[in-house]
Amino acid sequence: MPDETLNPPPQLAPERLAGLDEEALCQLGASVNRDYQNWKQSRARLENKWRECWEAYLCDVQSLYTQADDDSADRSRIARPVLYEAVEAIHANLLNAMFPANERFFSVIGKTEADHANARAIEEFLRSKLEDASFIEKYALFLKQAVITGNTVAAVPWRRTRQTRRVEQPITLFGVTVGYQKTQQEKLIYNGPDFEVLDIFDFLVDPDATDFEQAKVIRKVERTLRELRQNPAYTNLEGLQPNTAHADADEANKRSRRRTFGLDEPLNENQAIPKISLLEAWGDFEAGDQIYRNYVCVVANGGTVIRFEPNPYDHGWKPFIFTNFIPVPNEIYGIGAIEKSLGLQHAINTLTNQKLDVINLSINSPFTYLINDDVFDPDTVVTQPGALIPVKSHDTLQPIQYLNNFTVAFTEIADLKAEAQEATGVLKFFAVGDNMPPRTATEVNALLNTGTQKFSSFLSHLEHTSLEPFLRIVFENARQFVREPESLRVCNRDGTLAFRMMLPELLKTAECHFRIDGSRGMLLKEQELKSISTFLQLAESSPSLRGQVDFTALYRKIYRRLGFTDEAEIFISPQPGGENAENSNNPDA
Repeated sequence: MPDETLNPPPQLAPERLAGLDEEALCQLGASVNRDYQNWKQSRARLENKWRECWEAYLCDVQSLYTQADDDSADRSRIARPVLYEAVEAIHANLLNAMFPANERFFSVIGKTEADHANARAIEEFLRSKLEDASFIEKYALFLKQAVITGNTVAAVPWRRTRQTRRVEQPITLFGVTVGYQKTQQEKLIYNGPDFEVLDIFDFLVDPDATDFEQAKVIRKVERTLRELRQNPAYTNLEGLQPNTAHADADEANKRSRRRTFGLDEPLNENQAIPKISLLEAWGDFEAGDQIYRNYVCVVANGGTVIRFEPNPYDHGWKPFIFTNFIPVPNEIYGIGAIEKSLGLQHAINTLTNQKLDVINLSINSPFTYLINDDVFDPDTVVTQPGALIPVKSHDTLQPIQYLNNFTVAFTEIADLKAEAQEATGVLKFFAVGDNMPPRTATEVNALLNTGTQKFSSFLSHLEHTSLEPFLRIVFENARQFVREPESLRVCNRDGTLAFRMMLPELLKTAECHFRIDGSRGMLLKEQELKSISTFLQLAESSPSLRGQVDFTALYRKIYRRLGFTDEAEIFISPQPGGENAENSNNPDA
């Protein structure tokens, strides 16, 4: 719903609760709360895996080694950042492939000839809205959660924010401005989409569903009583009090993750603003003897229904984007990039700490001594260079010998690290790293080709399950909530600015669909550059062909395909009538 701050008229309150009586509302609230508890219980083991993945990514030593410092002062407690490196590598490469620099990551295509004539204006409008919403930065967080836990979700509401500002109004006398006066004026400062990345632990999907579009979902959120009263979507707030109990599993997970990250709980938790726990459910509901399809129901503190109405969005979809990293057939939840390598990470940590402990013991070797030696006093012995230790017999002190061959441990750790990187896909996707075991050129080529295909499948899955639905929801929301003409400032590829007017009527009448071009454009560009380079080598090596090719125009084309836009400043003179002159005014050439 739009982020309006006006309270609804009292006579509209019964309509927001679908005219249900108090008994039906109680049954409805109990049903939502029961679904939340059952779904939470059914995926408890899955959430344990998600929590373990977060601990591995954050290199949480406290969760791996629970002994007190005094009890293990001489023991090494290190968590190797193997899976952290894997997550960062996969995340960075996916993000760069989906949103390449100086490239448009999506295109708008009209369904009819008339619609396609307006497709460019709609594309620039959506691009401007996404830039104002900082979409790419927020999507980076959305993507990282998918890589770590295998599942990620974001809310896609439409925000309308008003703010009161001081403005200077001119004071006129006989049509002449004689001064200025400051006045308070309320202005609409933002009217556009949002991409709010949600914690996957707070978002539940019906475990029996296999399709997100048809599934019932429940989102847990906390709001202050003041926020609820200012939101016109909520009613039935009389007698509602903040819930002070926060000892549930979700809060425990969040606090554990915050401690791992380095944030401790405040010393005085009583100073925190009390909030009300809300369960926001979207889907089909049964109340009494009637089924309410595609409704939204909000339950406060586990029992009080404060909102129950049809889906307020004209498009009829749930305002959420949910996707997984590696899909599992016939399951709603997926698998993350590092989940199957957690055992390898634990083995690497164990071997590393064992190796360090043995090295520490070898450097500071302990001794045994005879207790019946009346000359030797162990309380006065200090091991230092040049120290003299009085003993009755040279057999009194005997050092404890440890294994000094650490090569085996280093080799095992290197093998485990390479296996973990290969399991996560880091070695297959991107490069032949230093930790990669020796391979032949044929093996390396086959490995990289397989990794490229796998990487492309991940890209395609993420684009079709997150980017396309997001653009579709944003466009439909714009059709519903944009009511006034908006001026667009468009920056062309050559750096020039153009201004266009977007009319609400155009959004409401246009029919179009969206094509994701980010990774597709990057792969096509790389293939085209390779083809041009091959042709260039062929032309340079063939005397008969060399005189028939305009090499300057060919170099200009390569320069443009590399993403540069300052072609006129680099090349000495243009090519009249050549390929460059033909496309000089075309920013997409």
